[in-house]
Amino acid sequence: MLQSDTNTGTKTSGRRFALRSLAALCIKCGAAGLSFLMFVALSRSLGDVGFGQFSFAFSLATILAIVGSIGQRSVILRFASFYLHEQEDAKARGVLRFSYAIVLSGSIIAALGLALMAYSLPSFANQQGLLWSAALLTVALALAEFQPNPQRAAGSVWIALVPRDILFRLIVISVAALAVSGWLPGLNAVTTVLIMSGLLIVLTLAQSFLLPLTNPLRLLRGPADFSEKRKWLSASWGMWGNSVVNAAGRNVAIVILGGLLPAAMVGAVFAALRTAMVLELFLMAINIVAAPLLAAQFGRNDHNGAETTCRRISLMLGLPTLASFLIFVLWGDHILELFGPGYAVVHPELIVISFGYLVSAFSGPTTQIMEMSGHERVHFVMLSVTTGLSLAALPFSVSAWGTMGAAFCISLNLIALNCAAYFYIFRKTGISSGLVNLSFLAKEPRA
Repeated sequence: MLQSDTNTGTKTSGRRFALRSLAALCIKCGAAGLSFLMFVALSRSLGDVGFGQFSFAFSLATILAIVGSIGQRSVILRFASFYLHEQEDAKARGVLRFSYAIVLSGSIIAALGLALMAYSLPSFANQQGLLWSAALLTVALALAEFQPNPQRAAGSVWIALVPRDILFRLIVISVAALAVSGWLPGLNAVTTVLIMSGLLIVLTLAQSFLLPLTNPLRLLRGPADFSEKRKWLSASWGMWGNSVVNAAGRNVAIVILGGLLPAAMVGAVFAALRTAMVLELFLMAINIVAAPLLAAQFGRNDHNGAETTCRRISLMLGLPTLASFLIFVLWGDHILELFGPGYAVVHPELIVISFGYLVSAFSGPTTQIMEMSGHERVHFVMLSVTTGLSLAALPFSVSAWGTMGAAFCISLNLIALNCAAYFYIFRKTGISSGLVNLSFLAKEPRA
């Protein structure tokens, strides 16, 4: 009878996982399409030079938002997921207050640093407006990117994703379309960044009231347990390093290209990168459900449960990711032309970058496993080495091969990182996180 109950529970858990993953996938599919359309609409409304300037400012703000967040996106997923699963609500409330305070103060400091640099350095005299608007976007992005994570930890997929992934993109697309049609004044890079900042702040504030856990009034009034603050701080630094260096792999590359290539070419590479990132869609969607589950499983040292979760992710991930990659290979030039005439010239770069994301998807949730199992500092070392080598090689690669050199650096960084993490995870836990089963490497079966 007990065995029957266990099997029924396992089936129910698997069905729940599949349904929630499907819901997240549907939202992320819509978000990916809308994200692509958003950047297409912006490229059409801003023109080649304006879109290149916007790409620079958006990438810079993205990096600074991650720097200012001090790793709290992963911290809240790891600890809040476990506390909520164990019904330790006071600790969940404590780590959430802790994380909100760090994200808000850290992003403001990063934004003020950028604004001060724009004001004081003569070399930025002609870009002050762009950099000041990027400073505001830094704070808006930091809060908007953090907000879904405690809501994911609480299991609220729709509330976590719809405001930023769907509503925000729909509004930006509408504004760009109205500007192109003449119903609104023409956009430039500065006004576009300011509009995006305002929208993100309003949507993030409204989103916070949709769930009791993140409701500001309840969060501040309810009892909070800060007894494990040292543990949160210790994990923060490793996860902060991971998030900063991970973002550097692609966003710093765009910023560096801004100093090496004409703005129009930077915009073209940015378009290829953003298109290739669609391949992250399926892994990101499934991780929305899987990351809190993995955090709870590793918190209980349940490696068998974590292995089952990884197997489910691999089965749900492989075919759609490969199909999307083949679409880019066959029709990627037509897709890039949607950004504007001439963008198809970076079709080879799109294929190269997409292959890196294909390998990343086939590797499974390597980042989540490293962070949720307490190996975030080892992952930081891996990230630092692979990304550092990639960025160091970027100027030489661009000098030798132009935009294709940048594509190779971005792609090889993804491949090297995921392969290193894949083998490390198997060596430490016996888990094959992706499609390739490494059990044949084990000298003896894992207990």
